[in-house]
Amino acid sequence: MLTVESGLEALRESPEFHGTIEPFDDLEELETCEHIALFYRDRDERFETVTPFIRQGIERGERVMYVIDEFSRSTVLDELRGGDADVDAAVDSGQLTFHSLEETYLRSGRFDPDDMLEVYADAIEDANESYPGLRVTASTNFVLDENATLEEFMAYESRVNDLFRGENCIALCHYDCERIPPETLIDVIRTHPHIVYEGTVCHNFYYTPPEEFFEPDEPMRDVERMLNTLADRSRARADLDETVSQLEASNERLKRFAYVASHDLQEPLRMISSYLQLLESRYGDDLDGDAREYIDFAVDGSDRMREMIDGLLAYSRIDTDESDVEPVDCNAVVDDVLTDLHVRIDETDAEITVDSLPAVAGNVHQLEQLFFNLLSNAIKYSGDEPPQIEVGCERRGDRCLFAVADRGIGIEPEYVDGIFDVFNRLHSNDEFPGTGIGLSLCRKIVAHHDGDIWVDSESDEGTTFYFTLPSATSVQSN
Repeated sequence: MLTVESGLEALRESPEFHGTIEPFDDLEELETCEHIALFYRDRDERFETVTPFIRQGIERGERVMYVIDEFSRSTVLDELRGGDADVDAAVDSGQLTFHSLEETYLRSGRFDPDDMLEVYADAIEDANESYPGLRVTASTNFVLDENATLEEFMAYESRVNDLFRGENCIALCHYDCERIPPETLIDVIRTHPHIVYEGTVCHNFYYTPPEEFFEPDEPMRDVERMLNTLADRSRARADLDETVSQLEASNERLKRFAYVASHDLQEPLRMISSYLQLLESRYGDDLDGDAREYIDFAVDGSDRMREMIDGLLAYSRIDTDESDVEPVDCNAVVDDVLTDLHVRIDETDAEITVDSLPAVAGNVHQLEQLFFNLLSNAIKYSGDEPPQIEVGCERRGDRCLFAVADRGIGIEPEYVDGIFDVFNRLHSNDEFPGTGIGLSLCRKIVAHHDGDIWVDSESDEGTTFYFTLPSATSVQSN
């Protein structure tokens, strides 16, 4: 069945639609049908929703009707072309058709609800003969030109819900918020179960079923519906705030536990390592080869445990660091990191190219740790050839997008999603020594700076880590 969920899925999967789509989960009480209202203010906002809606219908093999208004057919086609949908082929085959207002809403010279319902009923019947469903999109600006009374149009909008319910049909109506009067828009909201507004798809709790819309006591029903909606959402907000407070308190306790546990583990580890080394130095001559090897294993294990604890301490300190955010020169940060890594750079003949980097708003010590971890990883996983590493950045509004790219061994696709998890290691310690905390620490640092970090990599093709940080101008302006 062609349902409203499939229409919303088109928006969810579309690169053109950048907004939020409210899920259907836990909305059992919501009355629904395949009727969506788009409220827009400009052309871009309009086609951000219309284009993926139409393209999905073409890709699914559905019959698609587009009622043209102020835009010409060629203008609309230019907007629809692109993606995986072959729009021109759909036009040639008759799958996608364009219709004027005079052929649809205004067939008799003015708007007639019964006549228009007959148009769509016939279209649904015809579509069912050759297509899996009918998809319709149309503007409603004709109501501004005395072609219809508000009562006639609201009666139609209310009744079309009944027509579409249970049919393989879905409709997206467009409403210009800059031109249609507010008192009309209020009734439009009441007659549409689903609404797209400012890049957000909302399931409409103010929707009024057709059988109620024109009844004498409908105003009282509206009052009850709106009051109940406000009460329900207020209770949900209060429950959410309480849950957030509980989670924040729990998270704070967990962070404190991680810090204390890690800190307190340091002393017994130092003791174990010290006594093992003392045992080896005092009784080494009396120990056979196996005993000395066992001691080496134990010392190595305690050293690796200490490294992991140091990493956990660093990880737990990120959120508790209350240092002021200040402008940080990333060129100076990377220079300091390269100085710290100069021995490994010389040993591996690494070639590291660094573009001119901007200043960002952040914590200089955390950013040094971030670049150190990424650059040392790029050197470590370079493979058999000398490491070739590039560090670059480009401005994106008030954000800086950094890239640390190498030509090393890369990452298998199935492991990419988990590389930022704590203690997640893709190689044995014999192959590549490490604690499995470095990249999770990078993610923590970037998140602490209100940024994002991700990776692009393929096995044997190298790896590029991308991350965003706020520009220094953002902190200066604040």
